[in-house]
Amino acid sequence: MGSLVTALASYLDIKQRGGHWLVRIDDIDPPRQDSGATSKILRSLQAHGLQWDQSIIYQSRHADQYKQALTTLKPHLFYCRCTRKSLKEIKLYPGTCREFTTVRSDSATRCRVEDATILFEDEVLGVQKMNLVKAVGDFIVHRRDNLWAYHLATAVDDGQPNITHVLRGQDLLDTTSPQSYLMNLLDLSPPTYAHLPVLCFADGTKLSKQTHAPALEDAQAGQNLSAALHYLGLQPGKHKQWNPAQWIAWGLQHWCLSKVPVKLPIFSAASL
Repeated sequence: MGSLVTALASYLDIKQRGGHWLVRIDDIDPPRQDSGATSKILRSLQAHGLQWDQSIIYQSRHADQYKQALTTLKPHLFYCRCTRKSLKEIKLYPGTCREFTTVRSDSATRCRVEDATILFEDEVLGVQKMNLVKAVGDFIVHRRDNLWAYHLATAVDDGQPNITHVLRGQDLLDTTSPQSYLMNLLDLSPPTYAHLPVLCFADGTKLSKQTHAPALEDAQAGQNLSAALHYLGLQPGKHKQWNPAQWIAWGLQHWCLSKVPVKLPIFSAASL
């Protein structure tokens, strides 16, 4: 349900602006991916009337773009030999390997962060400000296991000229500043951001597979959409016979980003 709430909000928001809704699969970490998960996600979106406007975007197919970005970033990179174990108790990377500027296959590639403050206007949270040195430190852009880091891949993809708005959960808010920093170094234009509050259980934990959130039942898509609209601050009423297309049409008529609560109502499976 948490994923549906965010997907529905992004769909309604960009459609109301007259734009195209794009779906991207962030599949750059194969060891953590579940077999069949992508197909299940896409089937569920379609079952709920959330049809994308262009071909599905797969990050796993963008290796050439990421390699080019890494080449462009070369003056800002160094190669870190530190193990996860050695950094486990350290909040910010201490700059141990900053002097290693020669490529090494057994190292993670880090971006050297200068004393920069990233400032952007979030359409939900207002002005956001982060000093990267104090909050993030030198961060990884290419992993030791030869996989692309989320910051680099997402900065390259979200910085494309056709991407104007990104609406996502507030659990990703802290990733925005380092991604914007990379976009600036790559001469890309950051999109307009909106970070929604995330749907949580009564104890404050976010709905996810790790917290054993119940899967959506696609067969009751109309009921799911009604609940999602309620969580987003709208009052959809009781229309048990409505199909997904009718719920989407109602949502487009009534959607207003400013109506989204500062904190979403507590998730209740009993209300579905």
